[in-house]
Amino acid sequence: MADENVLIIGAGPFGLSISAHLSALGIAHRIVGQTMDTWEEHMPVGMNLKSEPYASGIAAPSGKHDVAEYCRQHGLPYVNRVGPLSLERFTGYAAWYAKELVPDVSDVTATMVNRTDNGFGVTFAQTQSLTARNVVVATGILPHAYIPDELAGLPSDLRSHSADHRSLEVFKGRDVAVIGSGQSALETAALLHESGANAKLIVRRPKIAWVDPNPEQISRLGHIRRPTTKLCEGWRCAVWNSPDAFRRLPRDMRVTKARTVLGPAGAAWLKHRVEGVVEVLAGRQVVKAVPHGSRVRLQLDGQPDTVEVDHVIAGTGFRIDVANFSFLPSDLRAKIETLNGYPVLSRACESTVPGLYFVGVPATVSLGPSQRFLAGTHNTVRQLTRSLVRRLGSTEAETADRRITATP
Repeated sequence: MADENVLIIGAGPFGLSISAHLSALGIAHRIVGQTMDTWEEHMPVGMNLKSEPYASGIAAPSGKHDVAEYCRQHGLPYVNRVGPLSLERFTGYAAWYAKELVPDVSDVTATMVNRTDNGFGVTFAQTQSLTARNVVVATGILPHAYIPDELAGLPSDLRSHSADHRSLEVFKGRDVAVIGSGQSALETAALLHESGANAKLIVRRPKIAWVDPNPEQISRLGHIRRPTTKLCEGWRCAVWNSPDAFRRLPRDMRVTKARTVLGPAGAAWLKHRVEGVVEVLAGRQVVKAVPHGSRVRLQLDGQPDTVEVDHVIAGTGFRIDVANFSFLPSDLRAKIETLNGYPVLSRACESTVPGLYFVGVPATVSLGPSQRFLAGTHNTVRQLTRSLVRRLGSTEAETADRRITATP
């Protein structure tokens, strides 16, 4: 017999949301990991969320645990649109969500997941192993941080990824190059400048792309002309925010759109903190990077052909590959069908290994770009929990199924 019906590995927004929904259905499970670790330890102080405040909530069973309700209960100011929402406000909200709905997170690290006759055997670094009938991988983006080959050979004191930094104050008075043109790279450069560093942005594109600002108010007619989703606004968003519609696209298109929809580009509220403020080398690409004394020399493919700085930060995003899940042994990974490194998933996020689910960014190629954002919790968690209920096939599942039917 399995120790657990469901084991959730990861306690970020997706893991917390799944656990909250399972608890609401009375499904026994365990969730492990450090609560909101990526957001608490790997997002820079001073950061703002790119999503609008109304779209920055984690899906909850009752729908009553959003950012607006958190602010109301805690006497905090709140605007529904054109925030932006600060990282501090969001992590405070997430801590409240976890305390209210997921109070029993086990702060342990899964080190190995093996297939067994009855499900999966899971070992941990800090506690005894267990078995689980179903496993949900909700480990977030950190295992997939991407460093370009031309930077990979640099020592760690000269090179880092944007996800490596909680505070950028350590770079005060230093020359720092940021590689990339997405929100992470642009905001990192802005925060570096505001922390007293001499920041340079190196961007392959001819110019930085900025997202058009959303209107501060939308009338009823405006909502018809400009449908609002938790992913973005406009008719195109109705498609990109729908996993069912996205799944109908050709495979090659899904691979492309999963990566390119809503990025790379900077939020409208960030533009004035970058343009005319941070030095931007646009239309340039780093072709080689070598240590030069205590600094690093970057060779570019244009003029100037070299840039010398104290440190280089790769704001180059994340590249999903099932091989990056170090706790999945090679024989188990070989049974997971992939597409461009992403696991191929059902509508309910189940992989080709029965009972093994992936949520968040790894689900993007199967379910669409909303999986890169908090909007994805609203698009997948109910379908996933329904799938788990069907797999349980027990009296407990029958009780849960009745609760699902009764849930609005």
